[in-house]
Amino acid sequence: MRLNVFLLGIALCATALAKPSAEYLPATADLDATIPSPESVFGWEPGDWRVDHAKLVRYMYQLAEKSDRVSIKVTGRTYEQRPLLQLVIASKENQQRIEELREAHLRATQNDDPDAPLVVWLGYSVHGDEASGSNAAPIVAWYLAASRSGFVDELLDNTIIILDPSLNPDGMNRFASWSNSNHSMTAVADRNGRIHHQEWPSGRTNHYLFDLNRDWLPLVHPESRARITEYHRWLPHVITDHHETRTDGYFFQPGVPTRQHPLTTPGNLAMTRALAVYHAEAMDQAGELYFTEDMYDDFYYGKGSSYPDINGSIGILFEQPRVQGQVYDRDAGPLTFQQAIQNHVRTSLSTLKGAYELRDELKTYQAGFYRQMQQRAEQAGFAAWVIGDNGDPARARELLGVFSYHQVDFQALDAEISVDGKTFRPGHAWVIPVGQRQFGVIQAMLETRTEFEDNTFYDVSAWNLAMAYDLPVAELKRIPATRNAAPVPDATGPVDDAVAWIVPWQQLQAPRLLQRLLSAGIRVRAATKPFTMQDNDRQFGGGSLVILAGMQDEGQAGVAFSLLKEASGQGINVYSFDTLMTASGPGLGTRHFKPVPAVKPLLITGRDTRMYDAGEAWFTLDTRLAVPPVMVDMDRLSSIDLSAYTHLLLVDGQYNGIGKDLQNRITTWINNGGVLVAIQHAASWAESLCFAKLDCEKPKDEDGAEKIAPMAYADFDDLSAQRTIAGAIVHASVDNTHPVAFGHGEEIHLFRKGTTLLKPSENPFATPLRYGKQPLVSGYISAQRLAEMDGQPAVIAERHGKGLVVRFANNPLFRGFWRGTERFWVNALFFGPLVNQTELPK
Repeated sequence: MRLNVFLLGIALCATALAKPSAEYLPATADLDATIPSPESVFGWEPGDWRVDHAKLVRYMYQLAEKSDRVSIKVTGRTYEQRPLLQLVIASKENQQRIEELREAHLRATQNDDPDAPLVVWLGYSVHGDEASGSNAAPIVAWYLAASRSGFVDELLDNTIIILDPSLNPDGMNRFASWSNSNHSMTAVADRNGRIHHQEWPSGRTNHYLFDLNRDWLPLVHPESRARITEYHRWLPHVITDHHETRTDGYFFQPGVPTRQHPLTTPGNLAMTRALAVYHAEAMDQAGELYFTEDMYDDFYYGKGSSYPDINGSIGILFEQPRVQGQVYDRDAGPLTFQQAIQNHVRTSLSTLKGAYELRDELKTYQAGFYRQMQQRAEQAGFAAWVIGDNGDPARARELLGVFSYHQVDFQALDAEISVDGKTFRPGHAWVIPVGQRQFGVIQAMLETRTEFEDNTFYDVSAWNLAMAYDLPVAELKRIPATRNAAPVPDATGPVDDAVAWIVPWQQLQAPRLLQRLLSAGIRVRAATKPFTMQDNDRQFGGGSLVILAGMQDEGQAGVAFSLLKEASGQGINVYSFDTLMTASGPGLGTRHFKPVPAVKPLLITGRDTRMYDAGEAWFTLDTRLAVPPVMVDMDRLSSIDLSAYTHLLLVDGQYNGIGKDLQNRITTWINNGGVLVAIQHAASWAESLCFAKLDCEKPKDEDGAEKIAPMAYADFDDLSAQRTIAGAIVHASVDNTHPVAFGHGEEIHLFRKGTTLLKPSENPFATPLRYGKQPLVSGYISAQRLAEMDGQPAVIAERHGKGLVVRFANNPLFRGFWRGTERFWVNALFFGPLVNQTELPK
């Protein structure tokens, strides 16, 4: 008896805040009892626990099995091999002709057919730890599958609803596991409770710790590529993006009107405001706190609520106040997880109601959007863009692949042209005409601008993809001769009986090939000076990989050849020669070709490191270089034998917690030959390391504290924006004779985010990358911040003893798509040990 009472008490505590799915829905729902509710499959009521992805998938499949209104499709897989689900919801009759209706809708985007269906896409929890979205999704799906109300019947007769229950399955599952394992039977509202503070890494991100809500444009990850493919298959009129926020009130778009991207049409803002009326009505009826047209913006097109805006859809961001446990003691009063779920259900239904009642206006807007893009193209003042491969077909192939996902049309250049001092050659350049349906998207990906109505940005202010890939681009007054062709020419392959094989280092995939060779025990040398070979007019630059067949261990030359042949089949050029003699520059047998040692880096991760940056480094090591990514949390670093590793990789973060003893161990390790690579705040911390007694002597403050001038309280937001660099593109000059800059040209575009300034080196040979004069190319940086950067170092590589410290002022791996600067970090990894001492004789 006592046991039963105890168990009953636990059950009552666990369900005190829960409620059945039907109570989240309108009283008029009239639900079909033969369609399974979420709790009938989960075993508990929504909001009692965080649903994990496996349970969510199981429920959606049962819903599709029991309801003739629902069909289900796997559009792709995450890194952890979870399925990316897409539910298509329509009436039984429309399900039987769904492809016919899809095609009719796509035709209607051209001719404004009022009889074509309305298409609404509901997307939930791209940030996996913003779980109220994915926990609302099964309730919304059940409502649409089971309701026999007149509204739902009429809606599904005339509307196709695409429902994505989890945009980020890996992050969702990580958070569900963490939250459920810290769940107490008695709800904890105290904001200091462990349940309200996730461990590192949080569930916000995907497997590699990337923010998928910044990846709609660059498309680095499989989740994004699968979603964009389906987006363009459907081109919805409205697409929702359900999130959580740290504010007390619920937000829905529009954002701040002055911070909408100038390429977004005024009609988009008007339609977003029209839909906002329905959200406001629903929230008012519920007595919920909400706001709109404040805090958030619609500027960067790489987000789920803004990418649709440049593609003819209306994207809507919803932000629900966050609650990571069962209840949270927010400033505005206690907030339960059930309330959070309820609000996302509420705005999902207000979206459907608003979109349906505004369906004629939405259809007219979408068809008119593409006509507006056509008019803009005609008024652009040029006929096409041309993009070259900059000597690296693989980089061009990758960018063209991104264009293809975005449905951008391009053709191969068929005759050599010169524009703005740049030469573009057939087989190495592609033409993108402005006269195409996707003009708005390609303009958004290739434009530069430095003037803005509002200088405050929720995210980055620039993102030119050609500059990100370090590819030359120019505007053309007329379209040159073009042809349909494969995006890139075939690569040159190796000859099996060659004396020497040479791999140019500027190729995107050359570092991965180098790692494969080193892992196989192949001896590889890197050129430290340019050279040309006999009977070949090609110049090979610094960093070119040289594999000498005669210098390999027995049987290894054949292994090297096999690896090189495989690489050439993947697009890497490998050149073969039967001599070590060169036509110009040092011979292959000279000291100017240094052996490249195998690398074993240690990547520092954990709570005090920036999660995104750690993920970008992990992703680069693992997927692009195939270097085993040994990751150690910072709080374990003191217990690690550093001598077992060649590199310490420090991403942006806070390193002041590293004590003196560990600092001394790190400097000893560097003096003994270790390479420290530090980015942004880590670079600033590295400047405090003491390699000699003078390094540790702090200068005396002779002037005293800086006097603070009074400022108006109301000016805080504007002044804060002026001192912030949210993300802009700047110009820099490259010393490509330095090993850290091998494979680059003399100029490059950097992504500048944050305000880190490097302490200049006293060694004049230690700065491979330096900001140009007046460096801003695109985006917003205040005059004060630009003046600070003018001519200053962006990368410094200084020898200390036998080792090296490489400091980066900016993240060269930004979001995994700034491929142009990625090579500097890769060079620090592979070529750091090749950097010589450069002290001039006194």
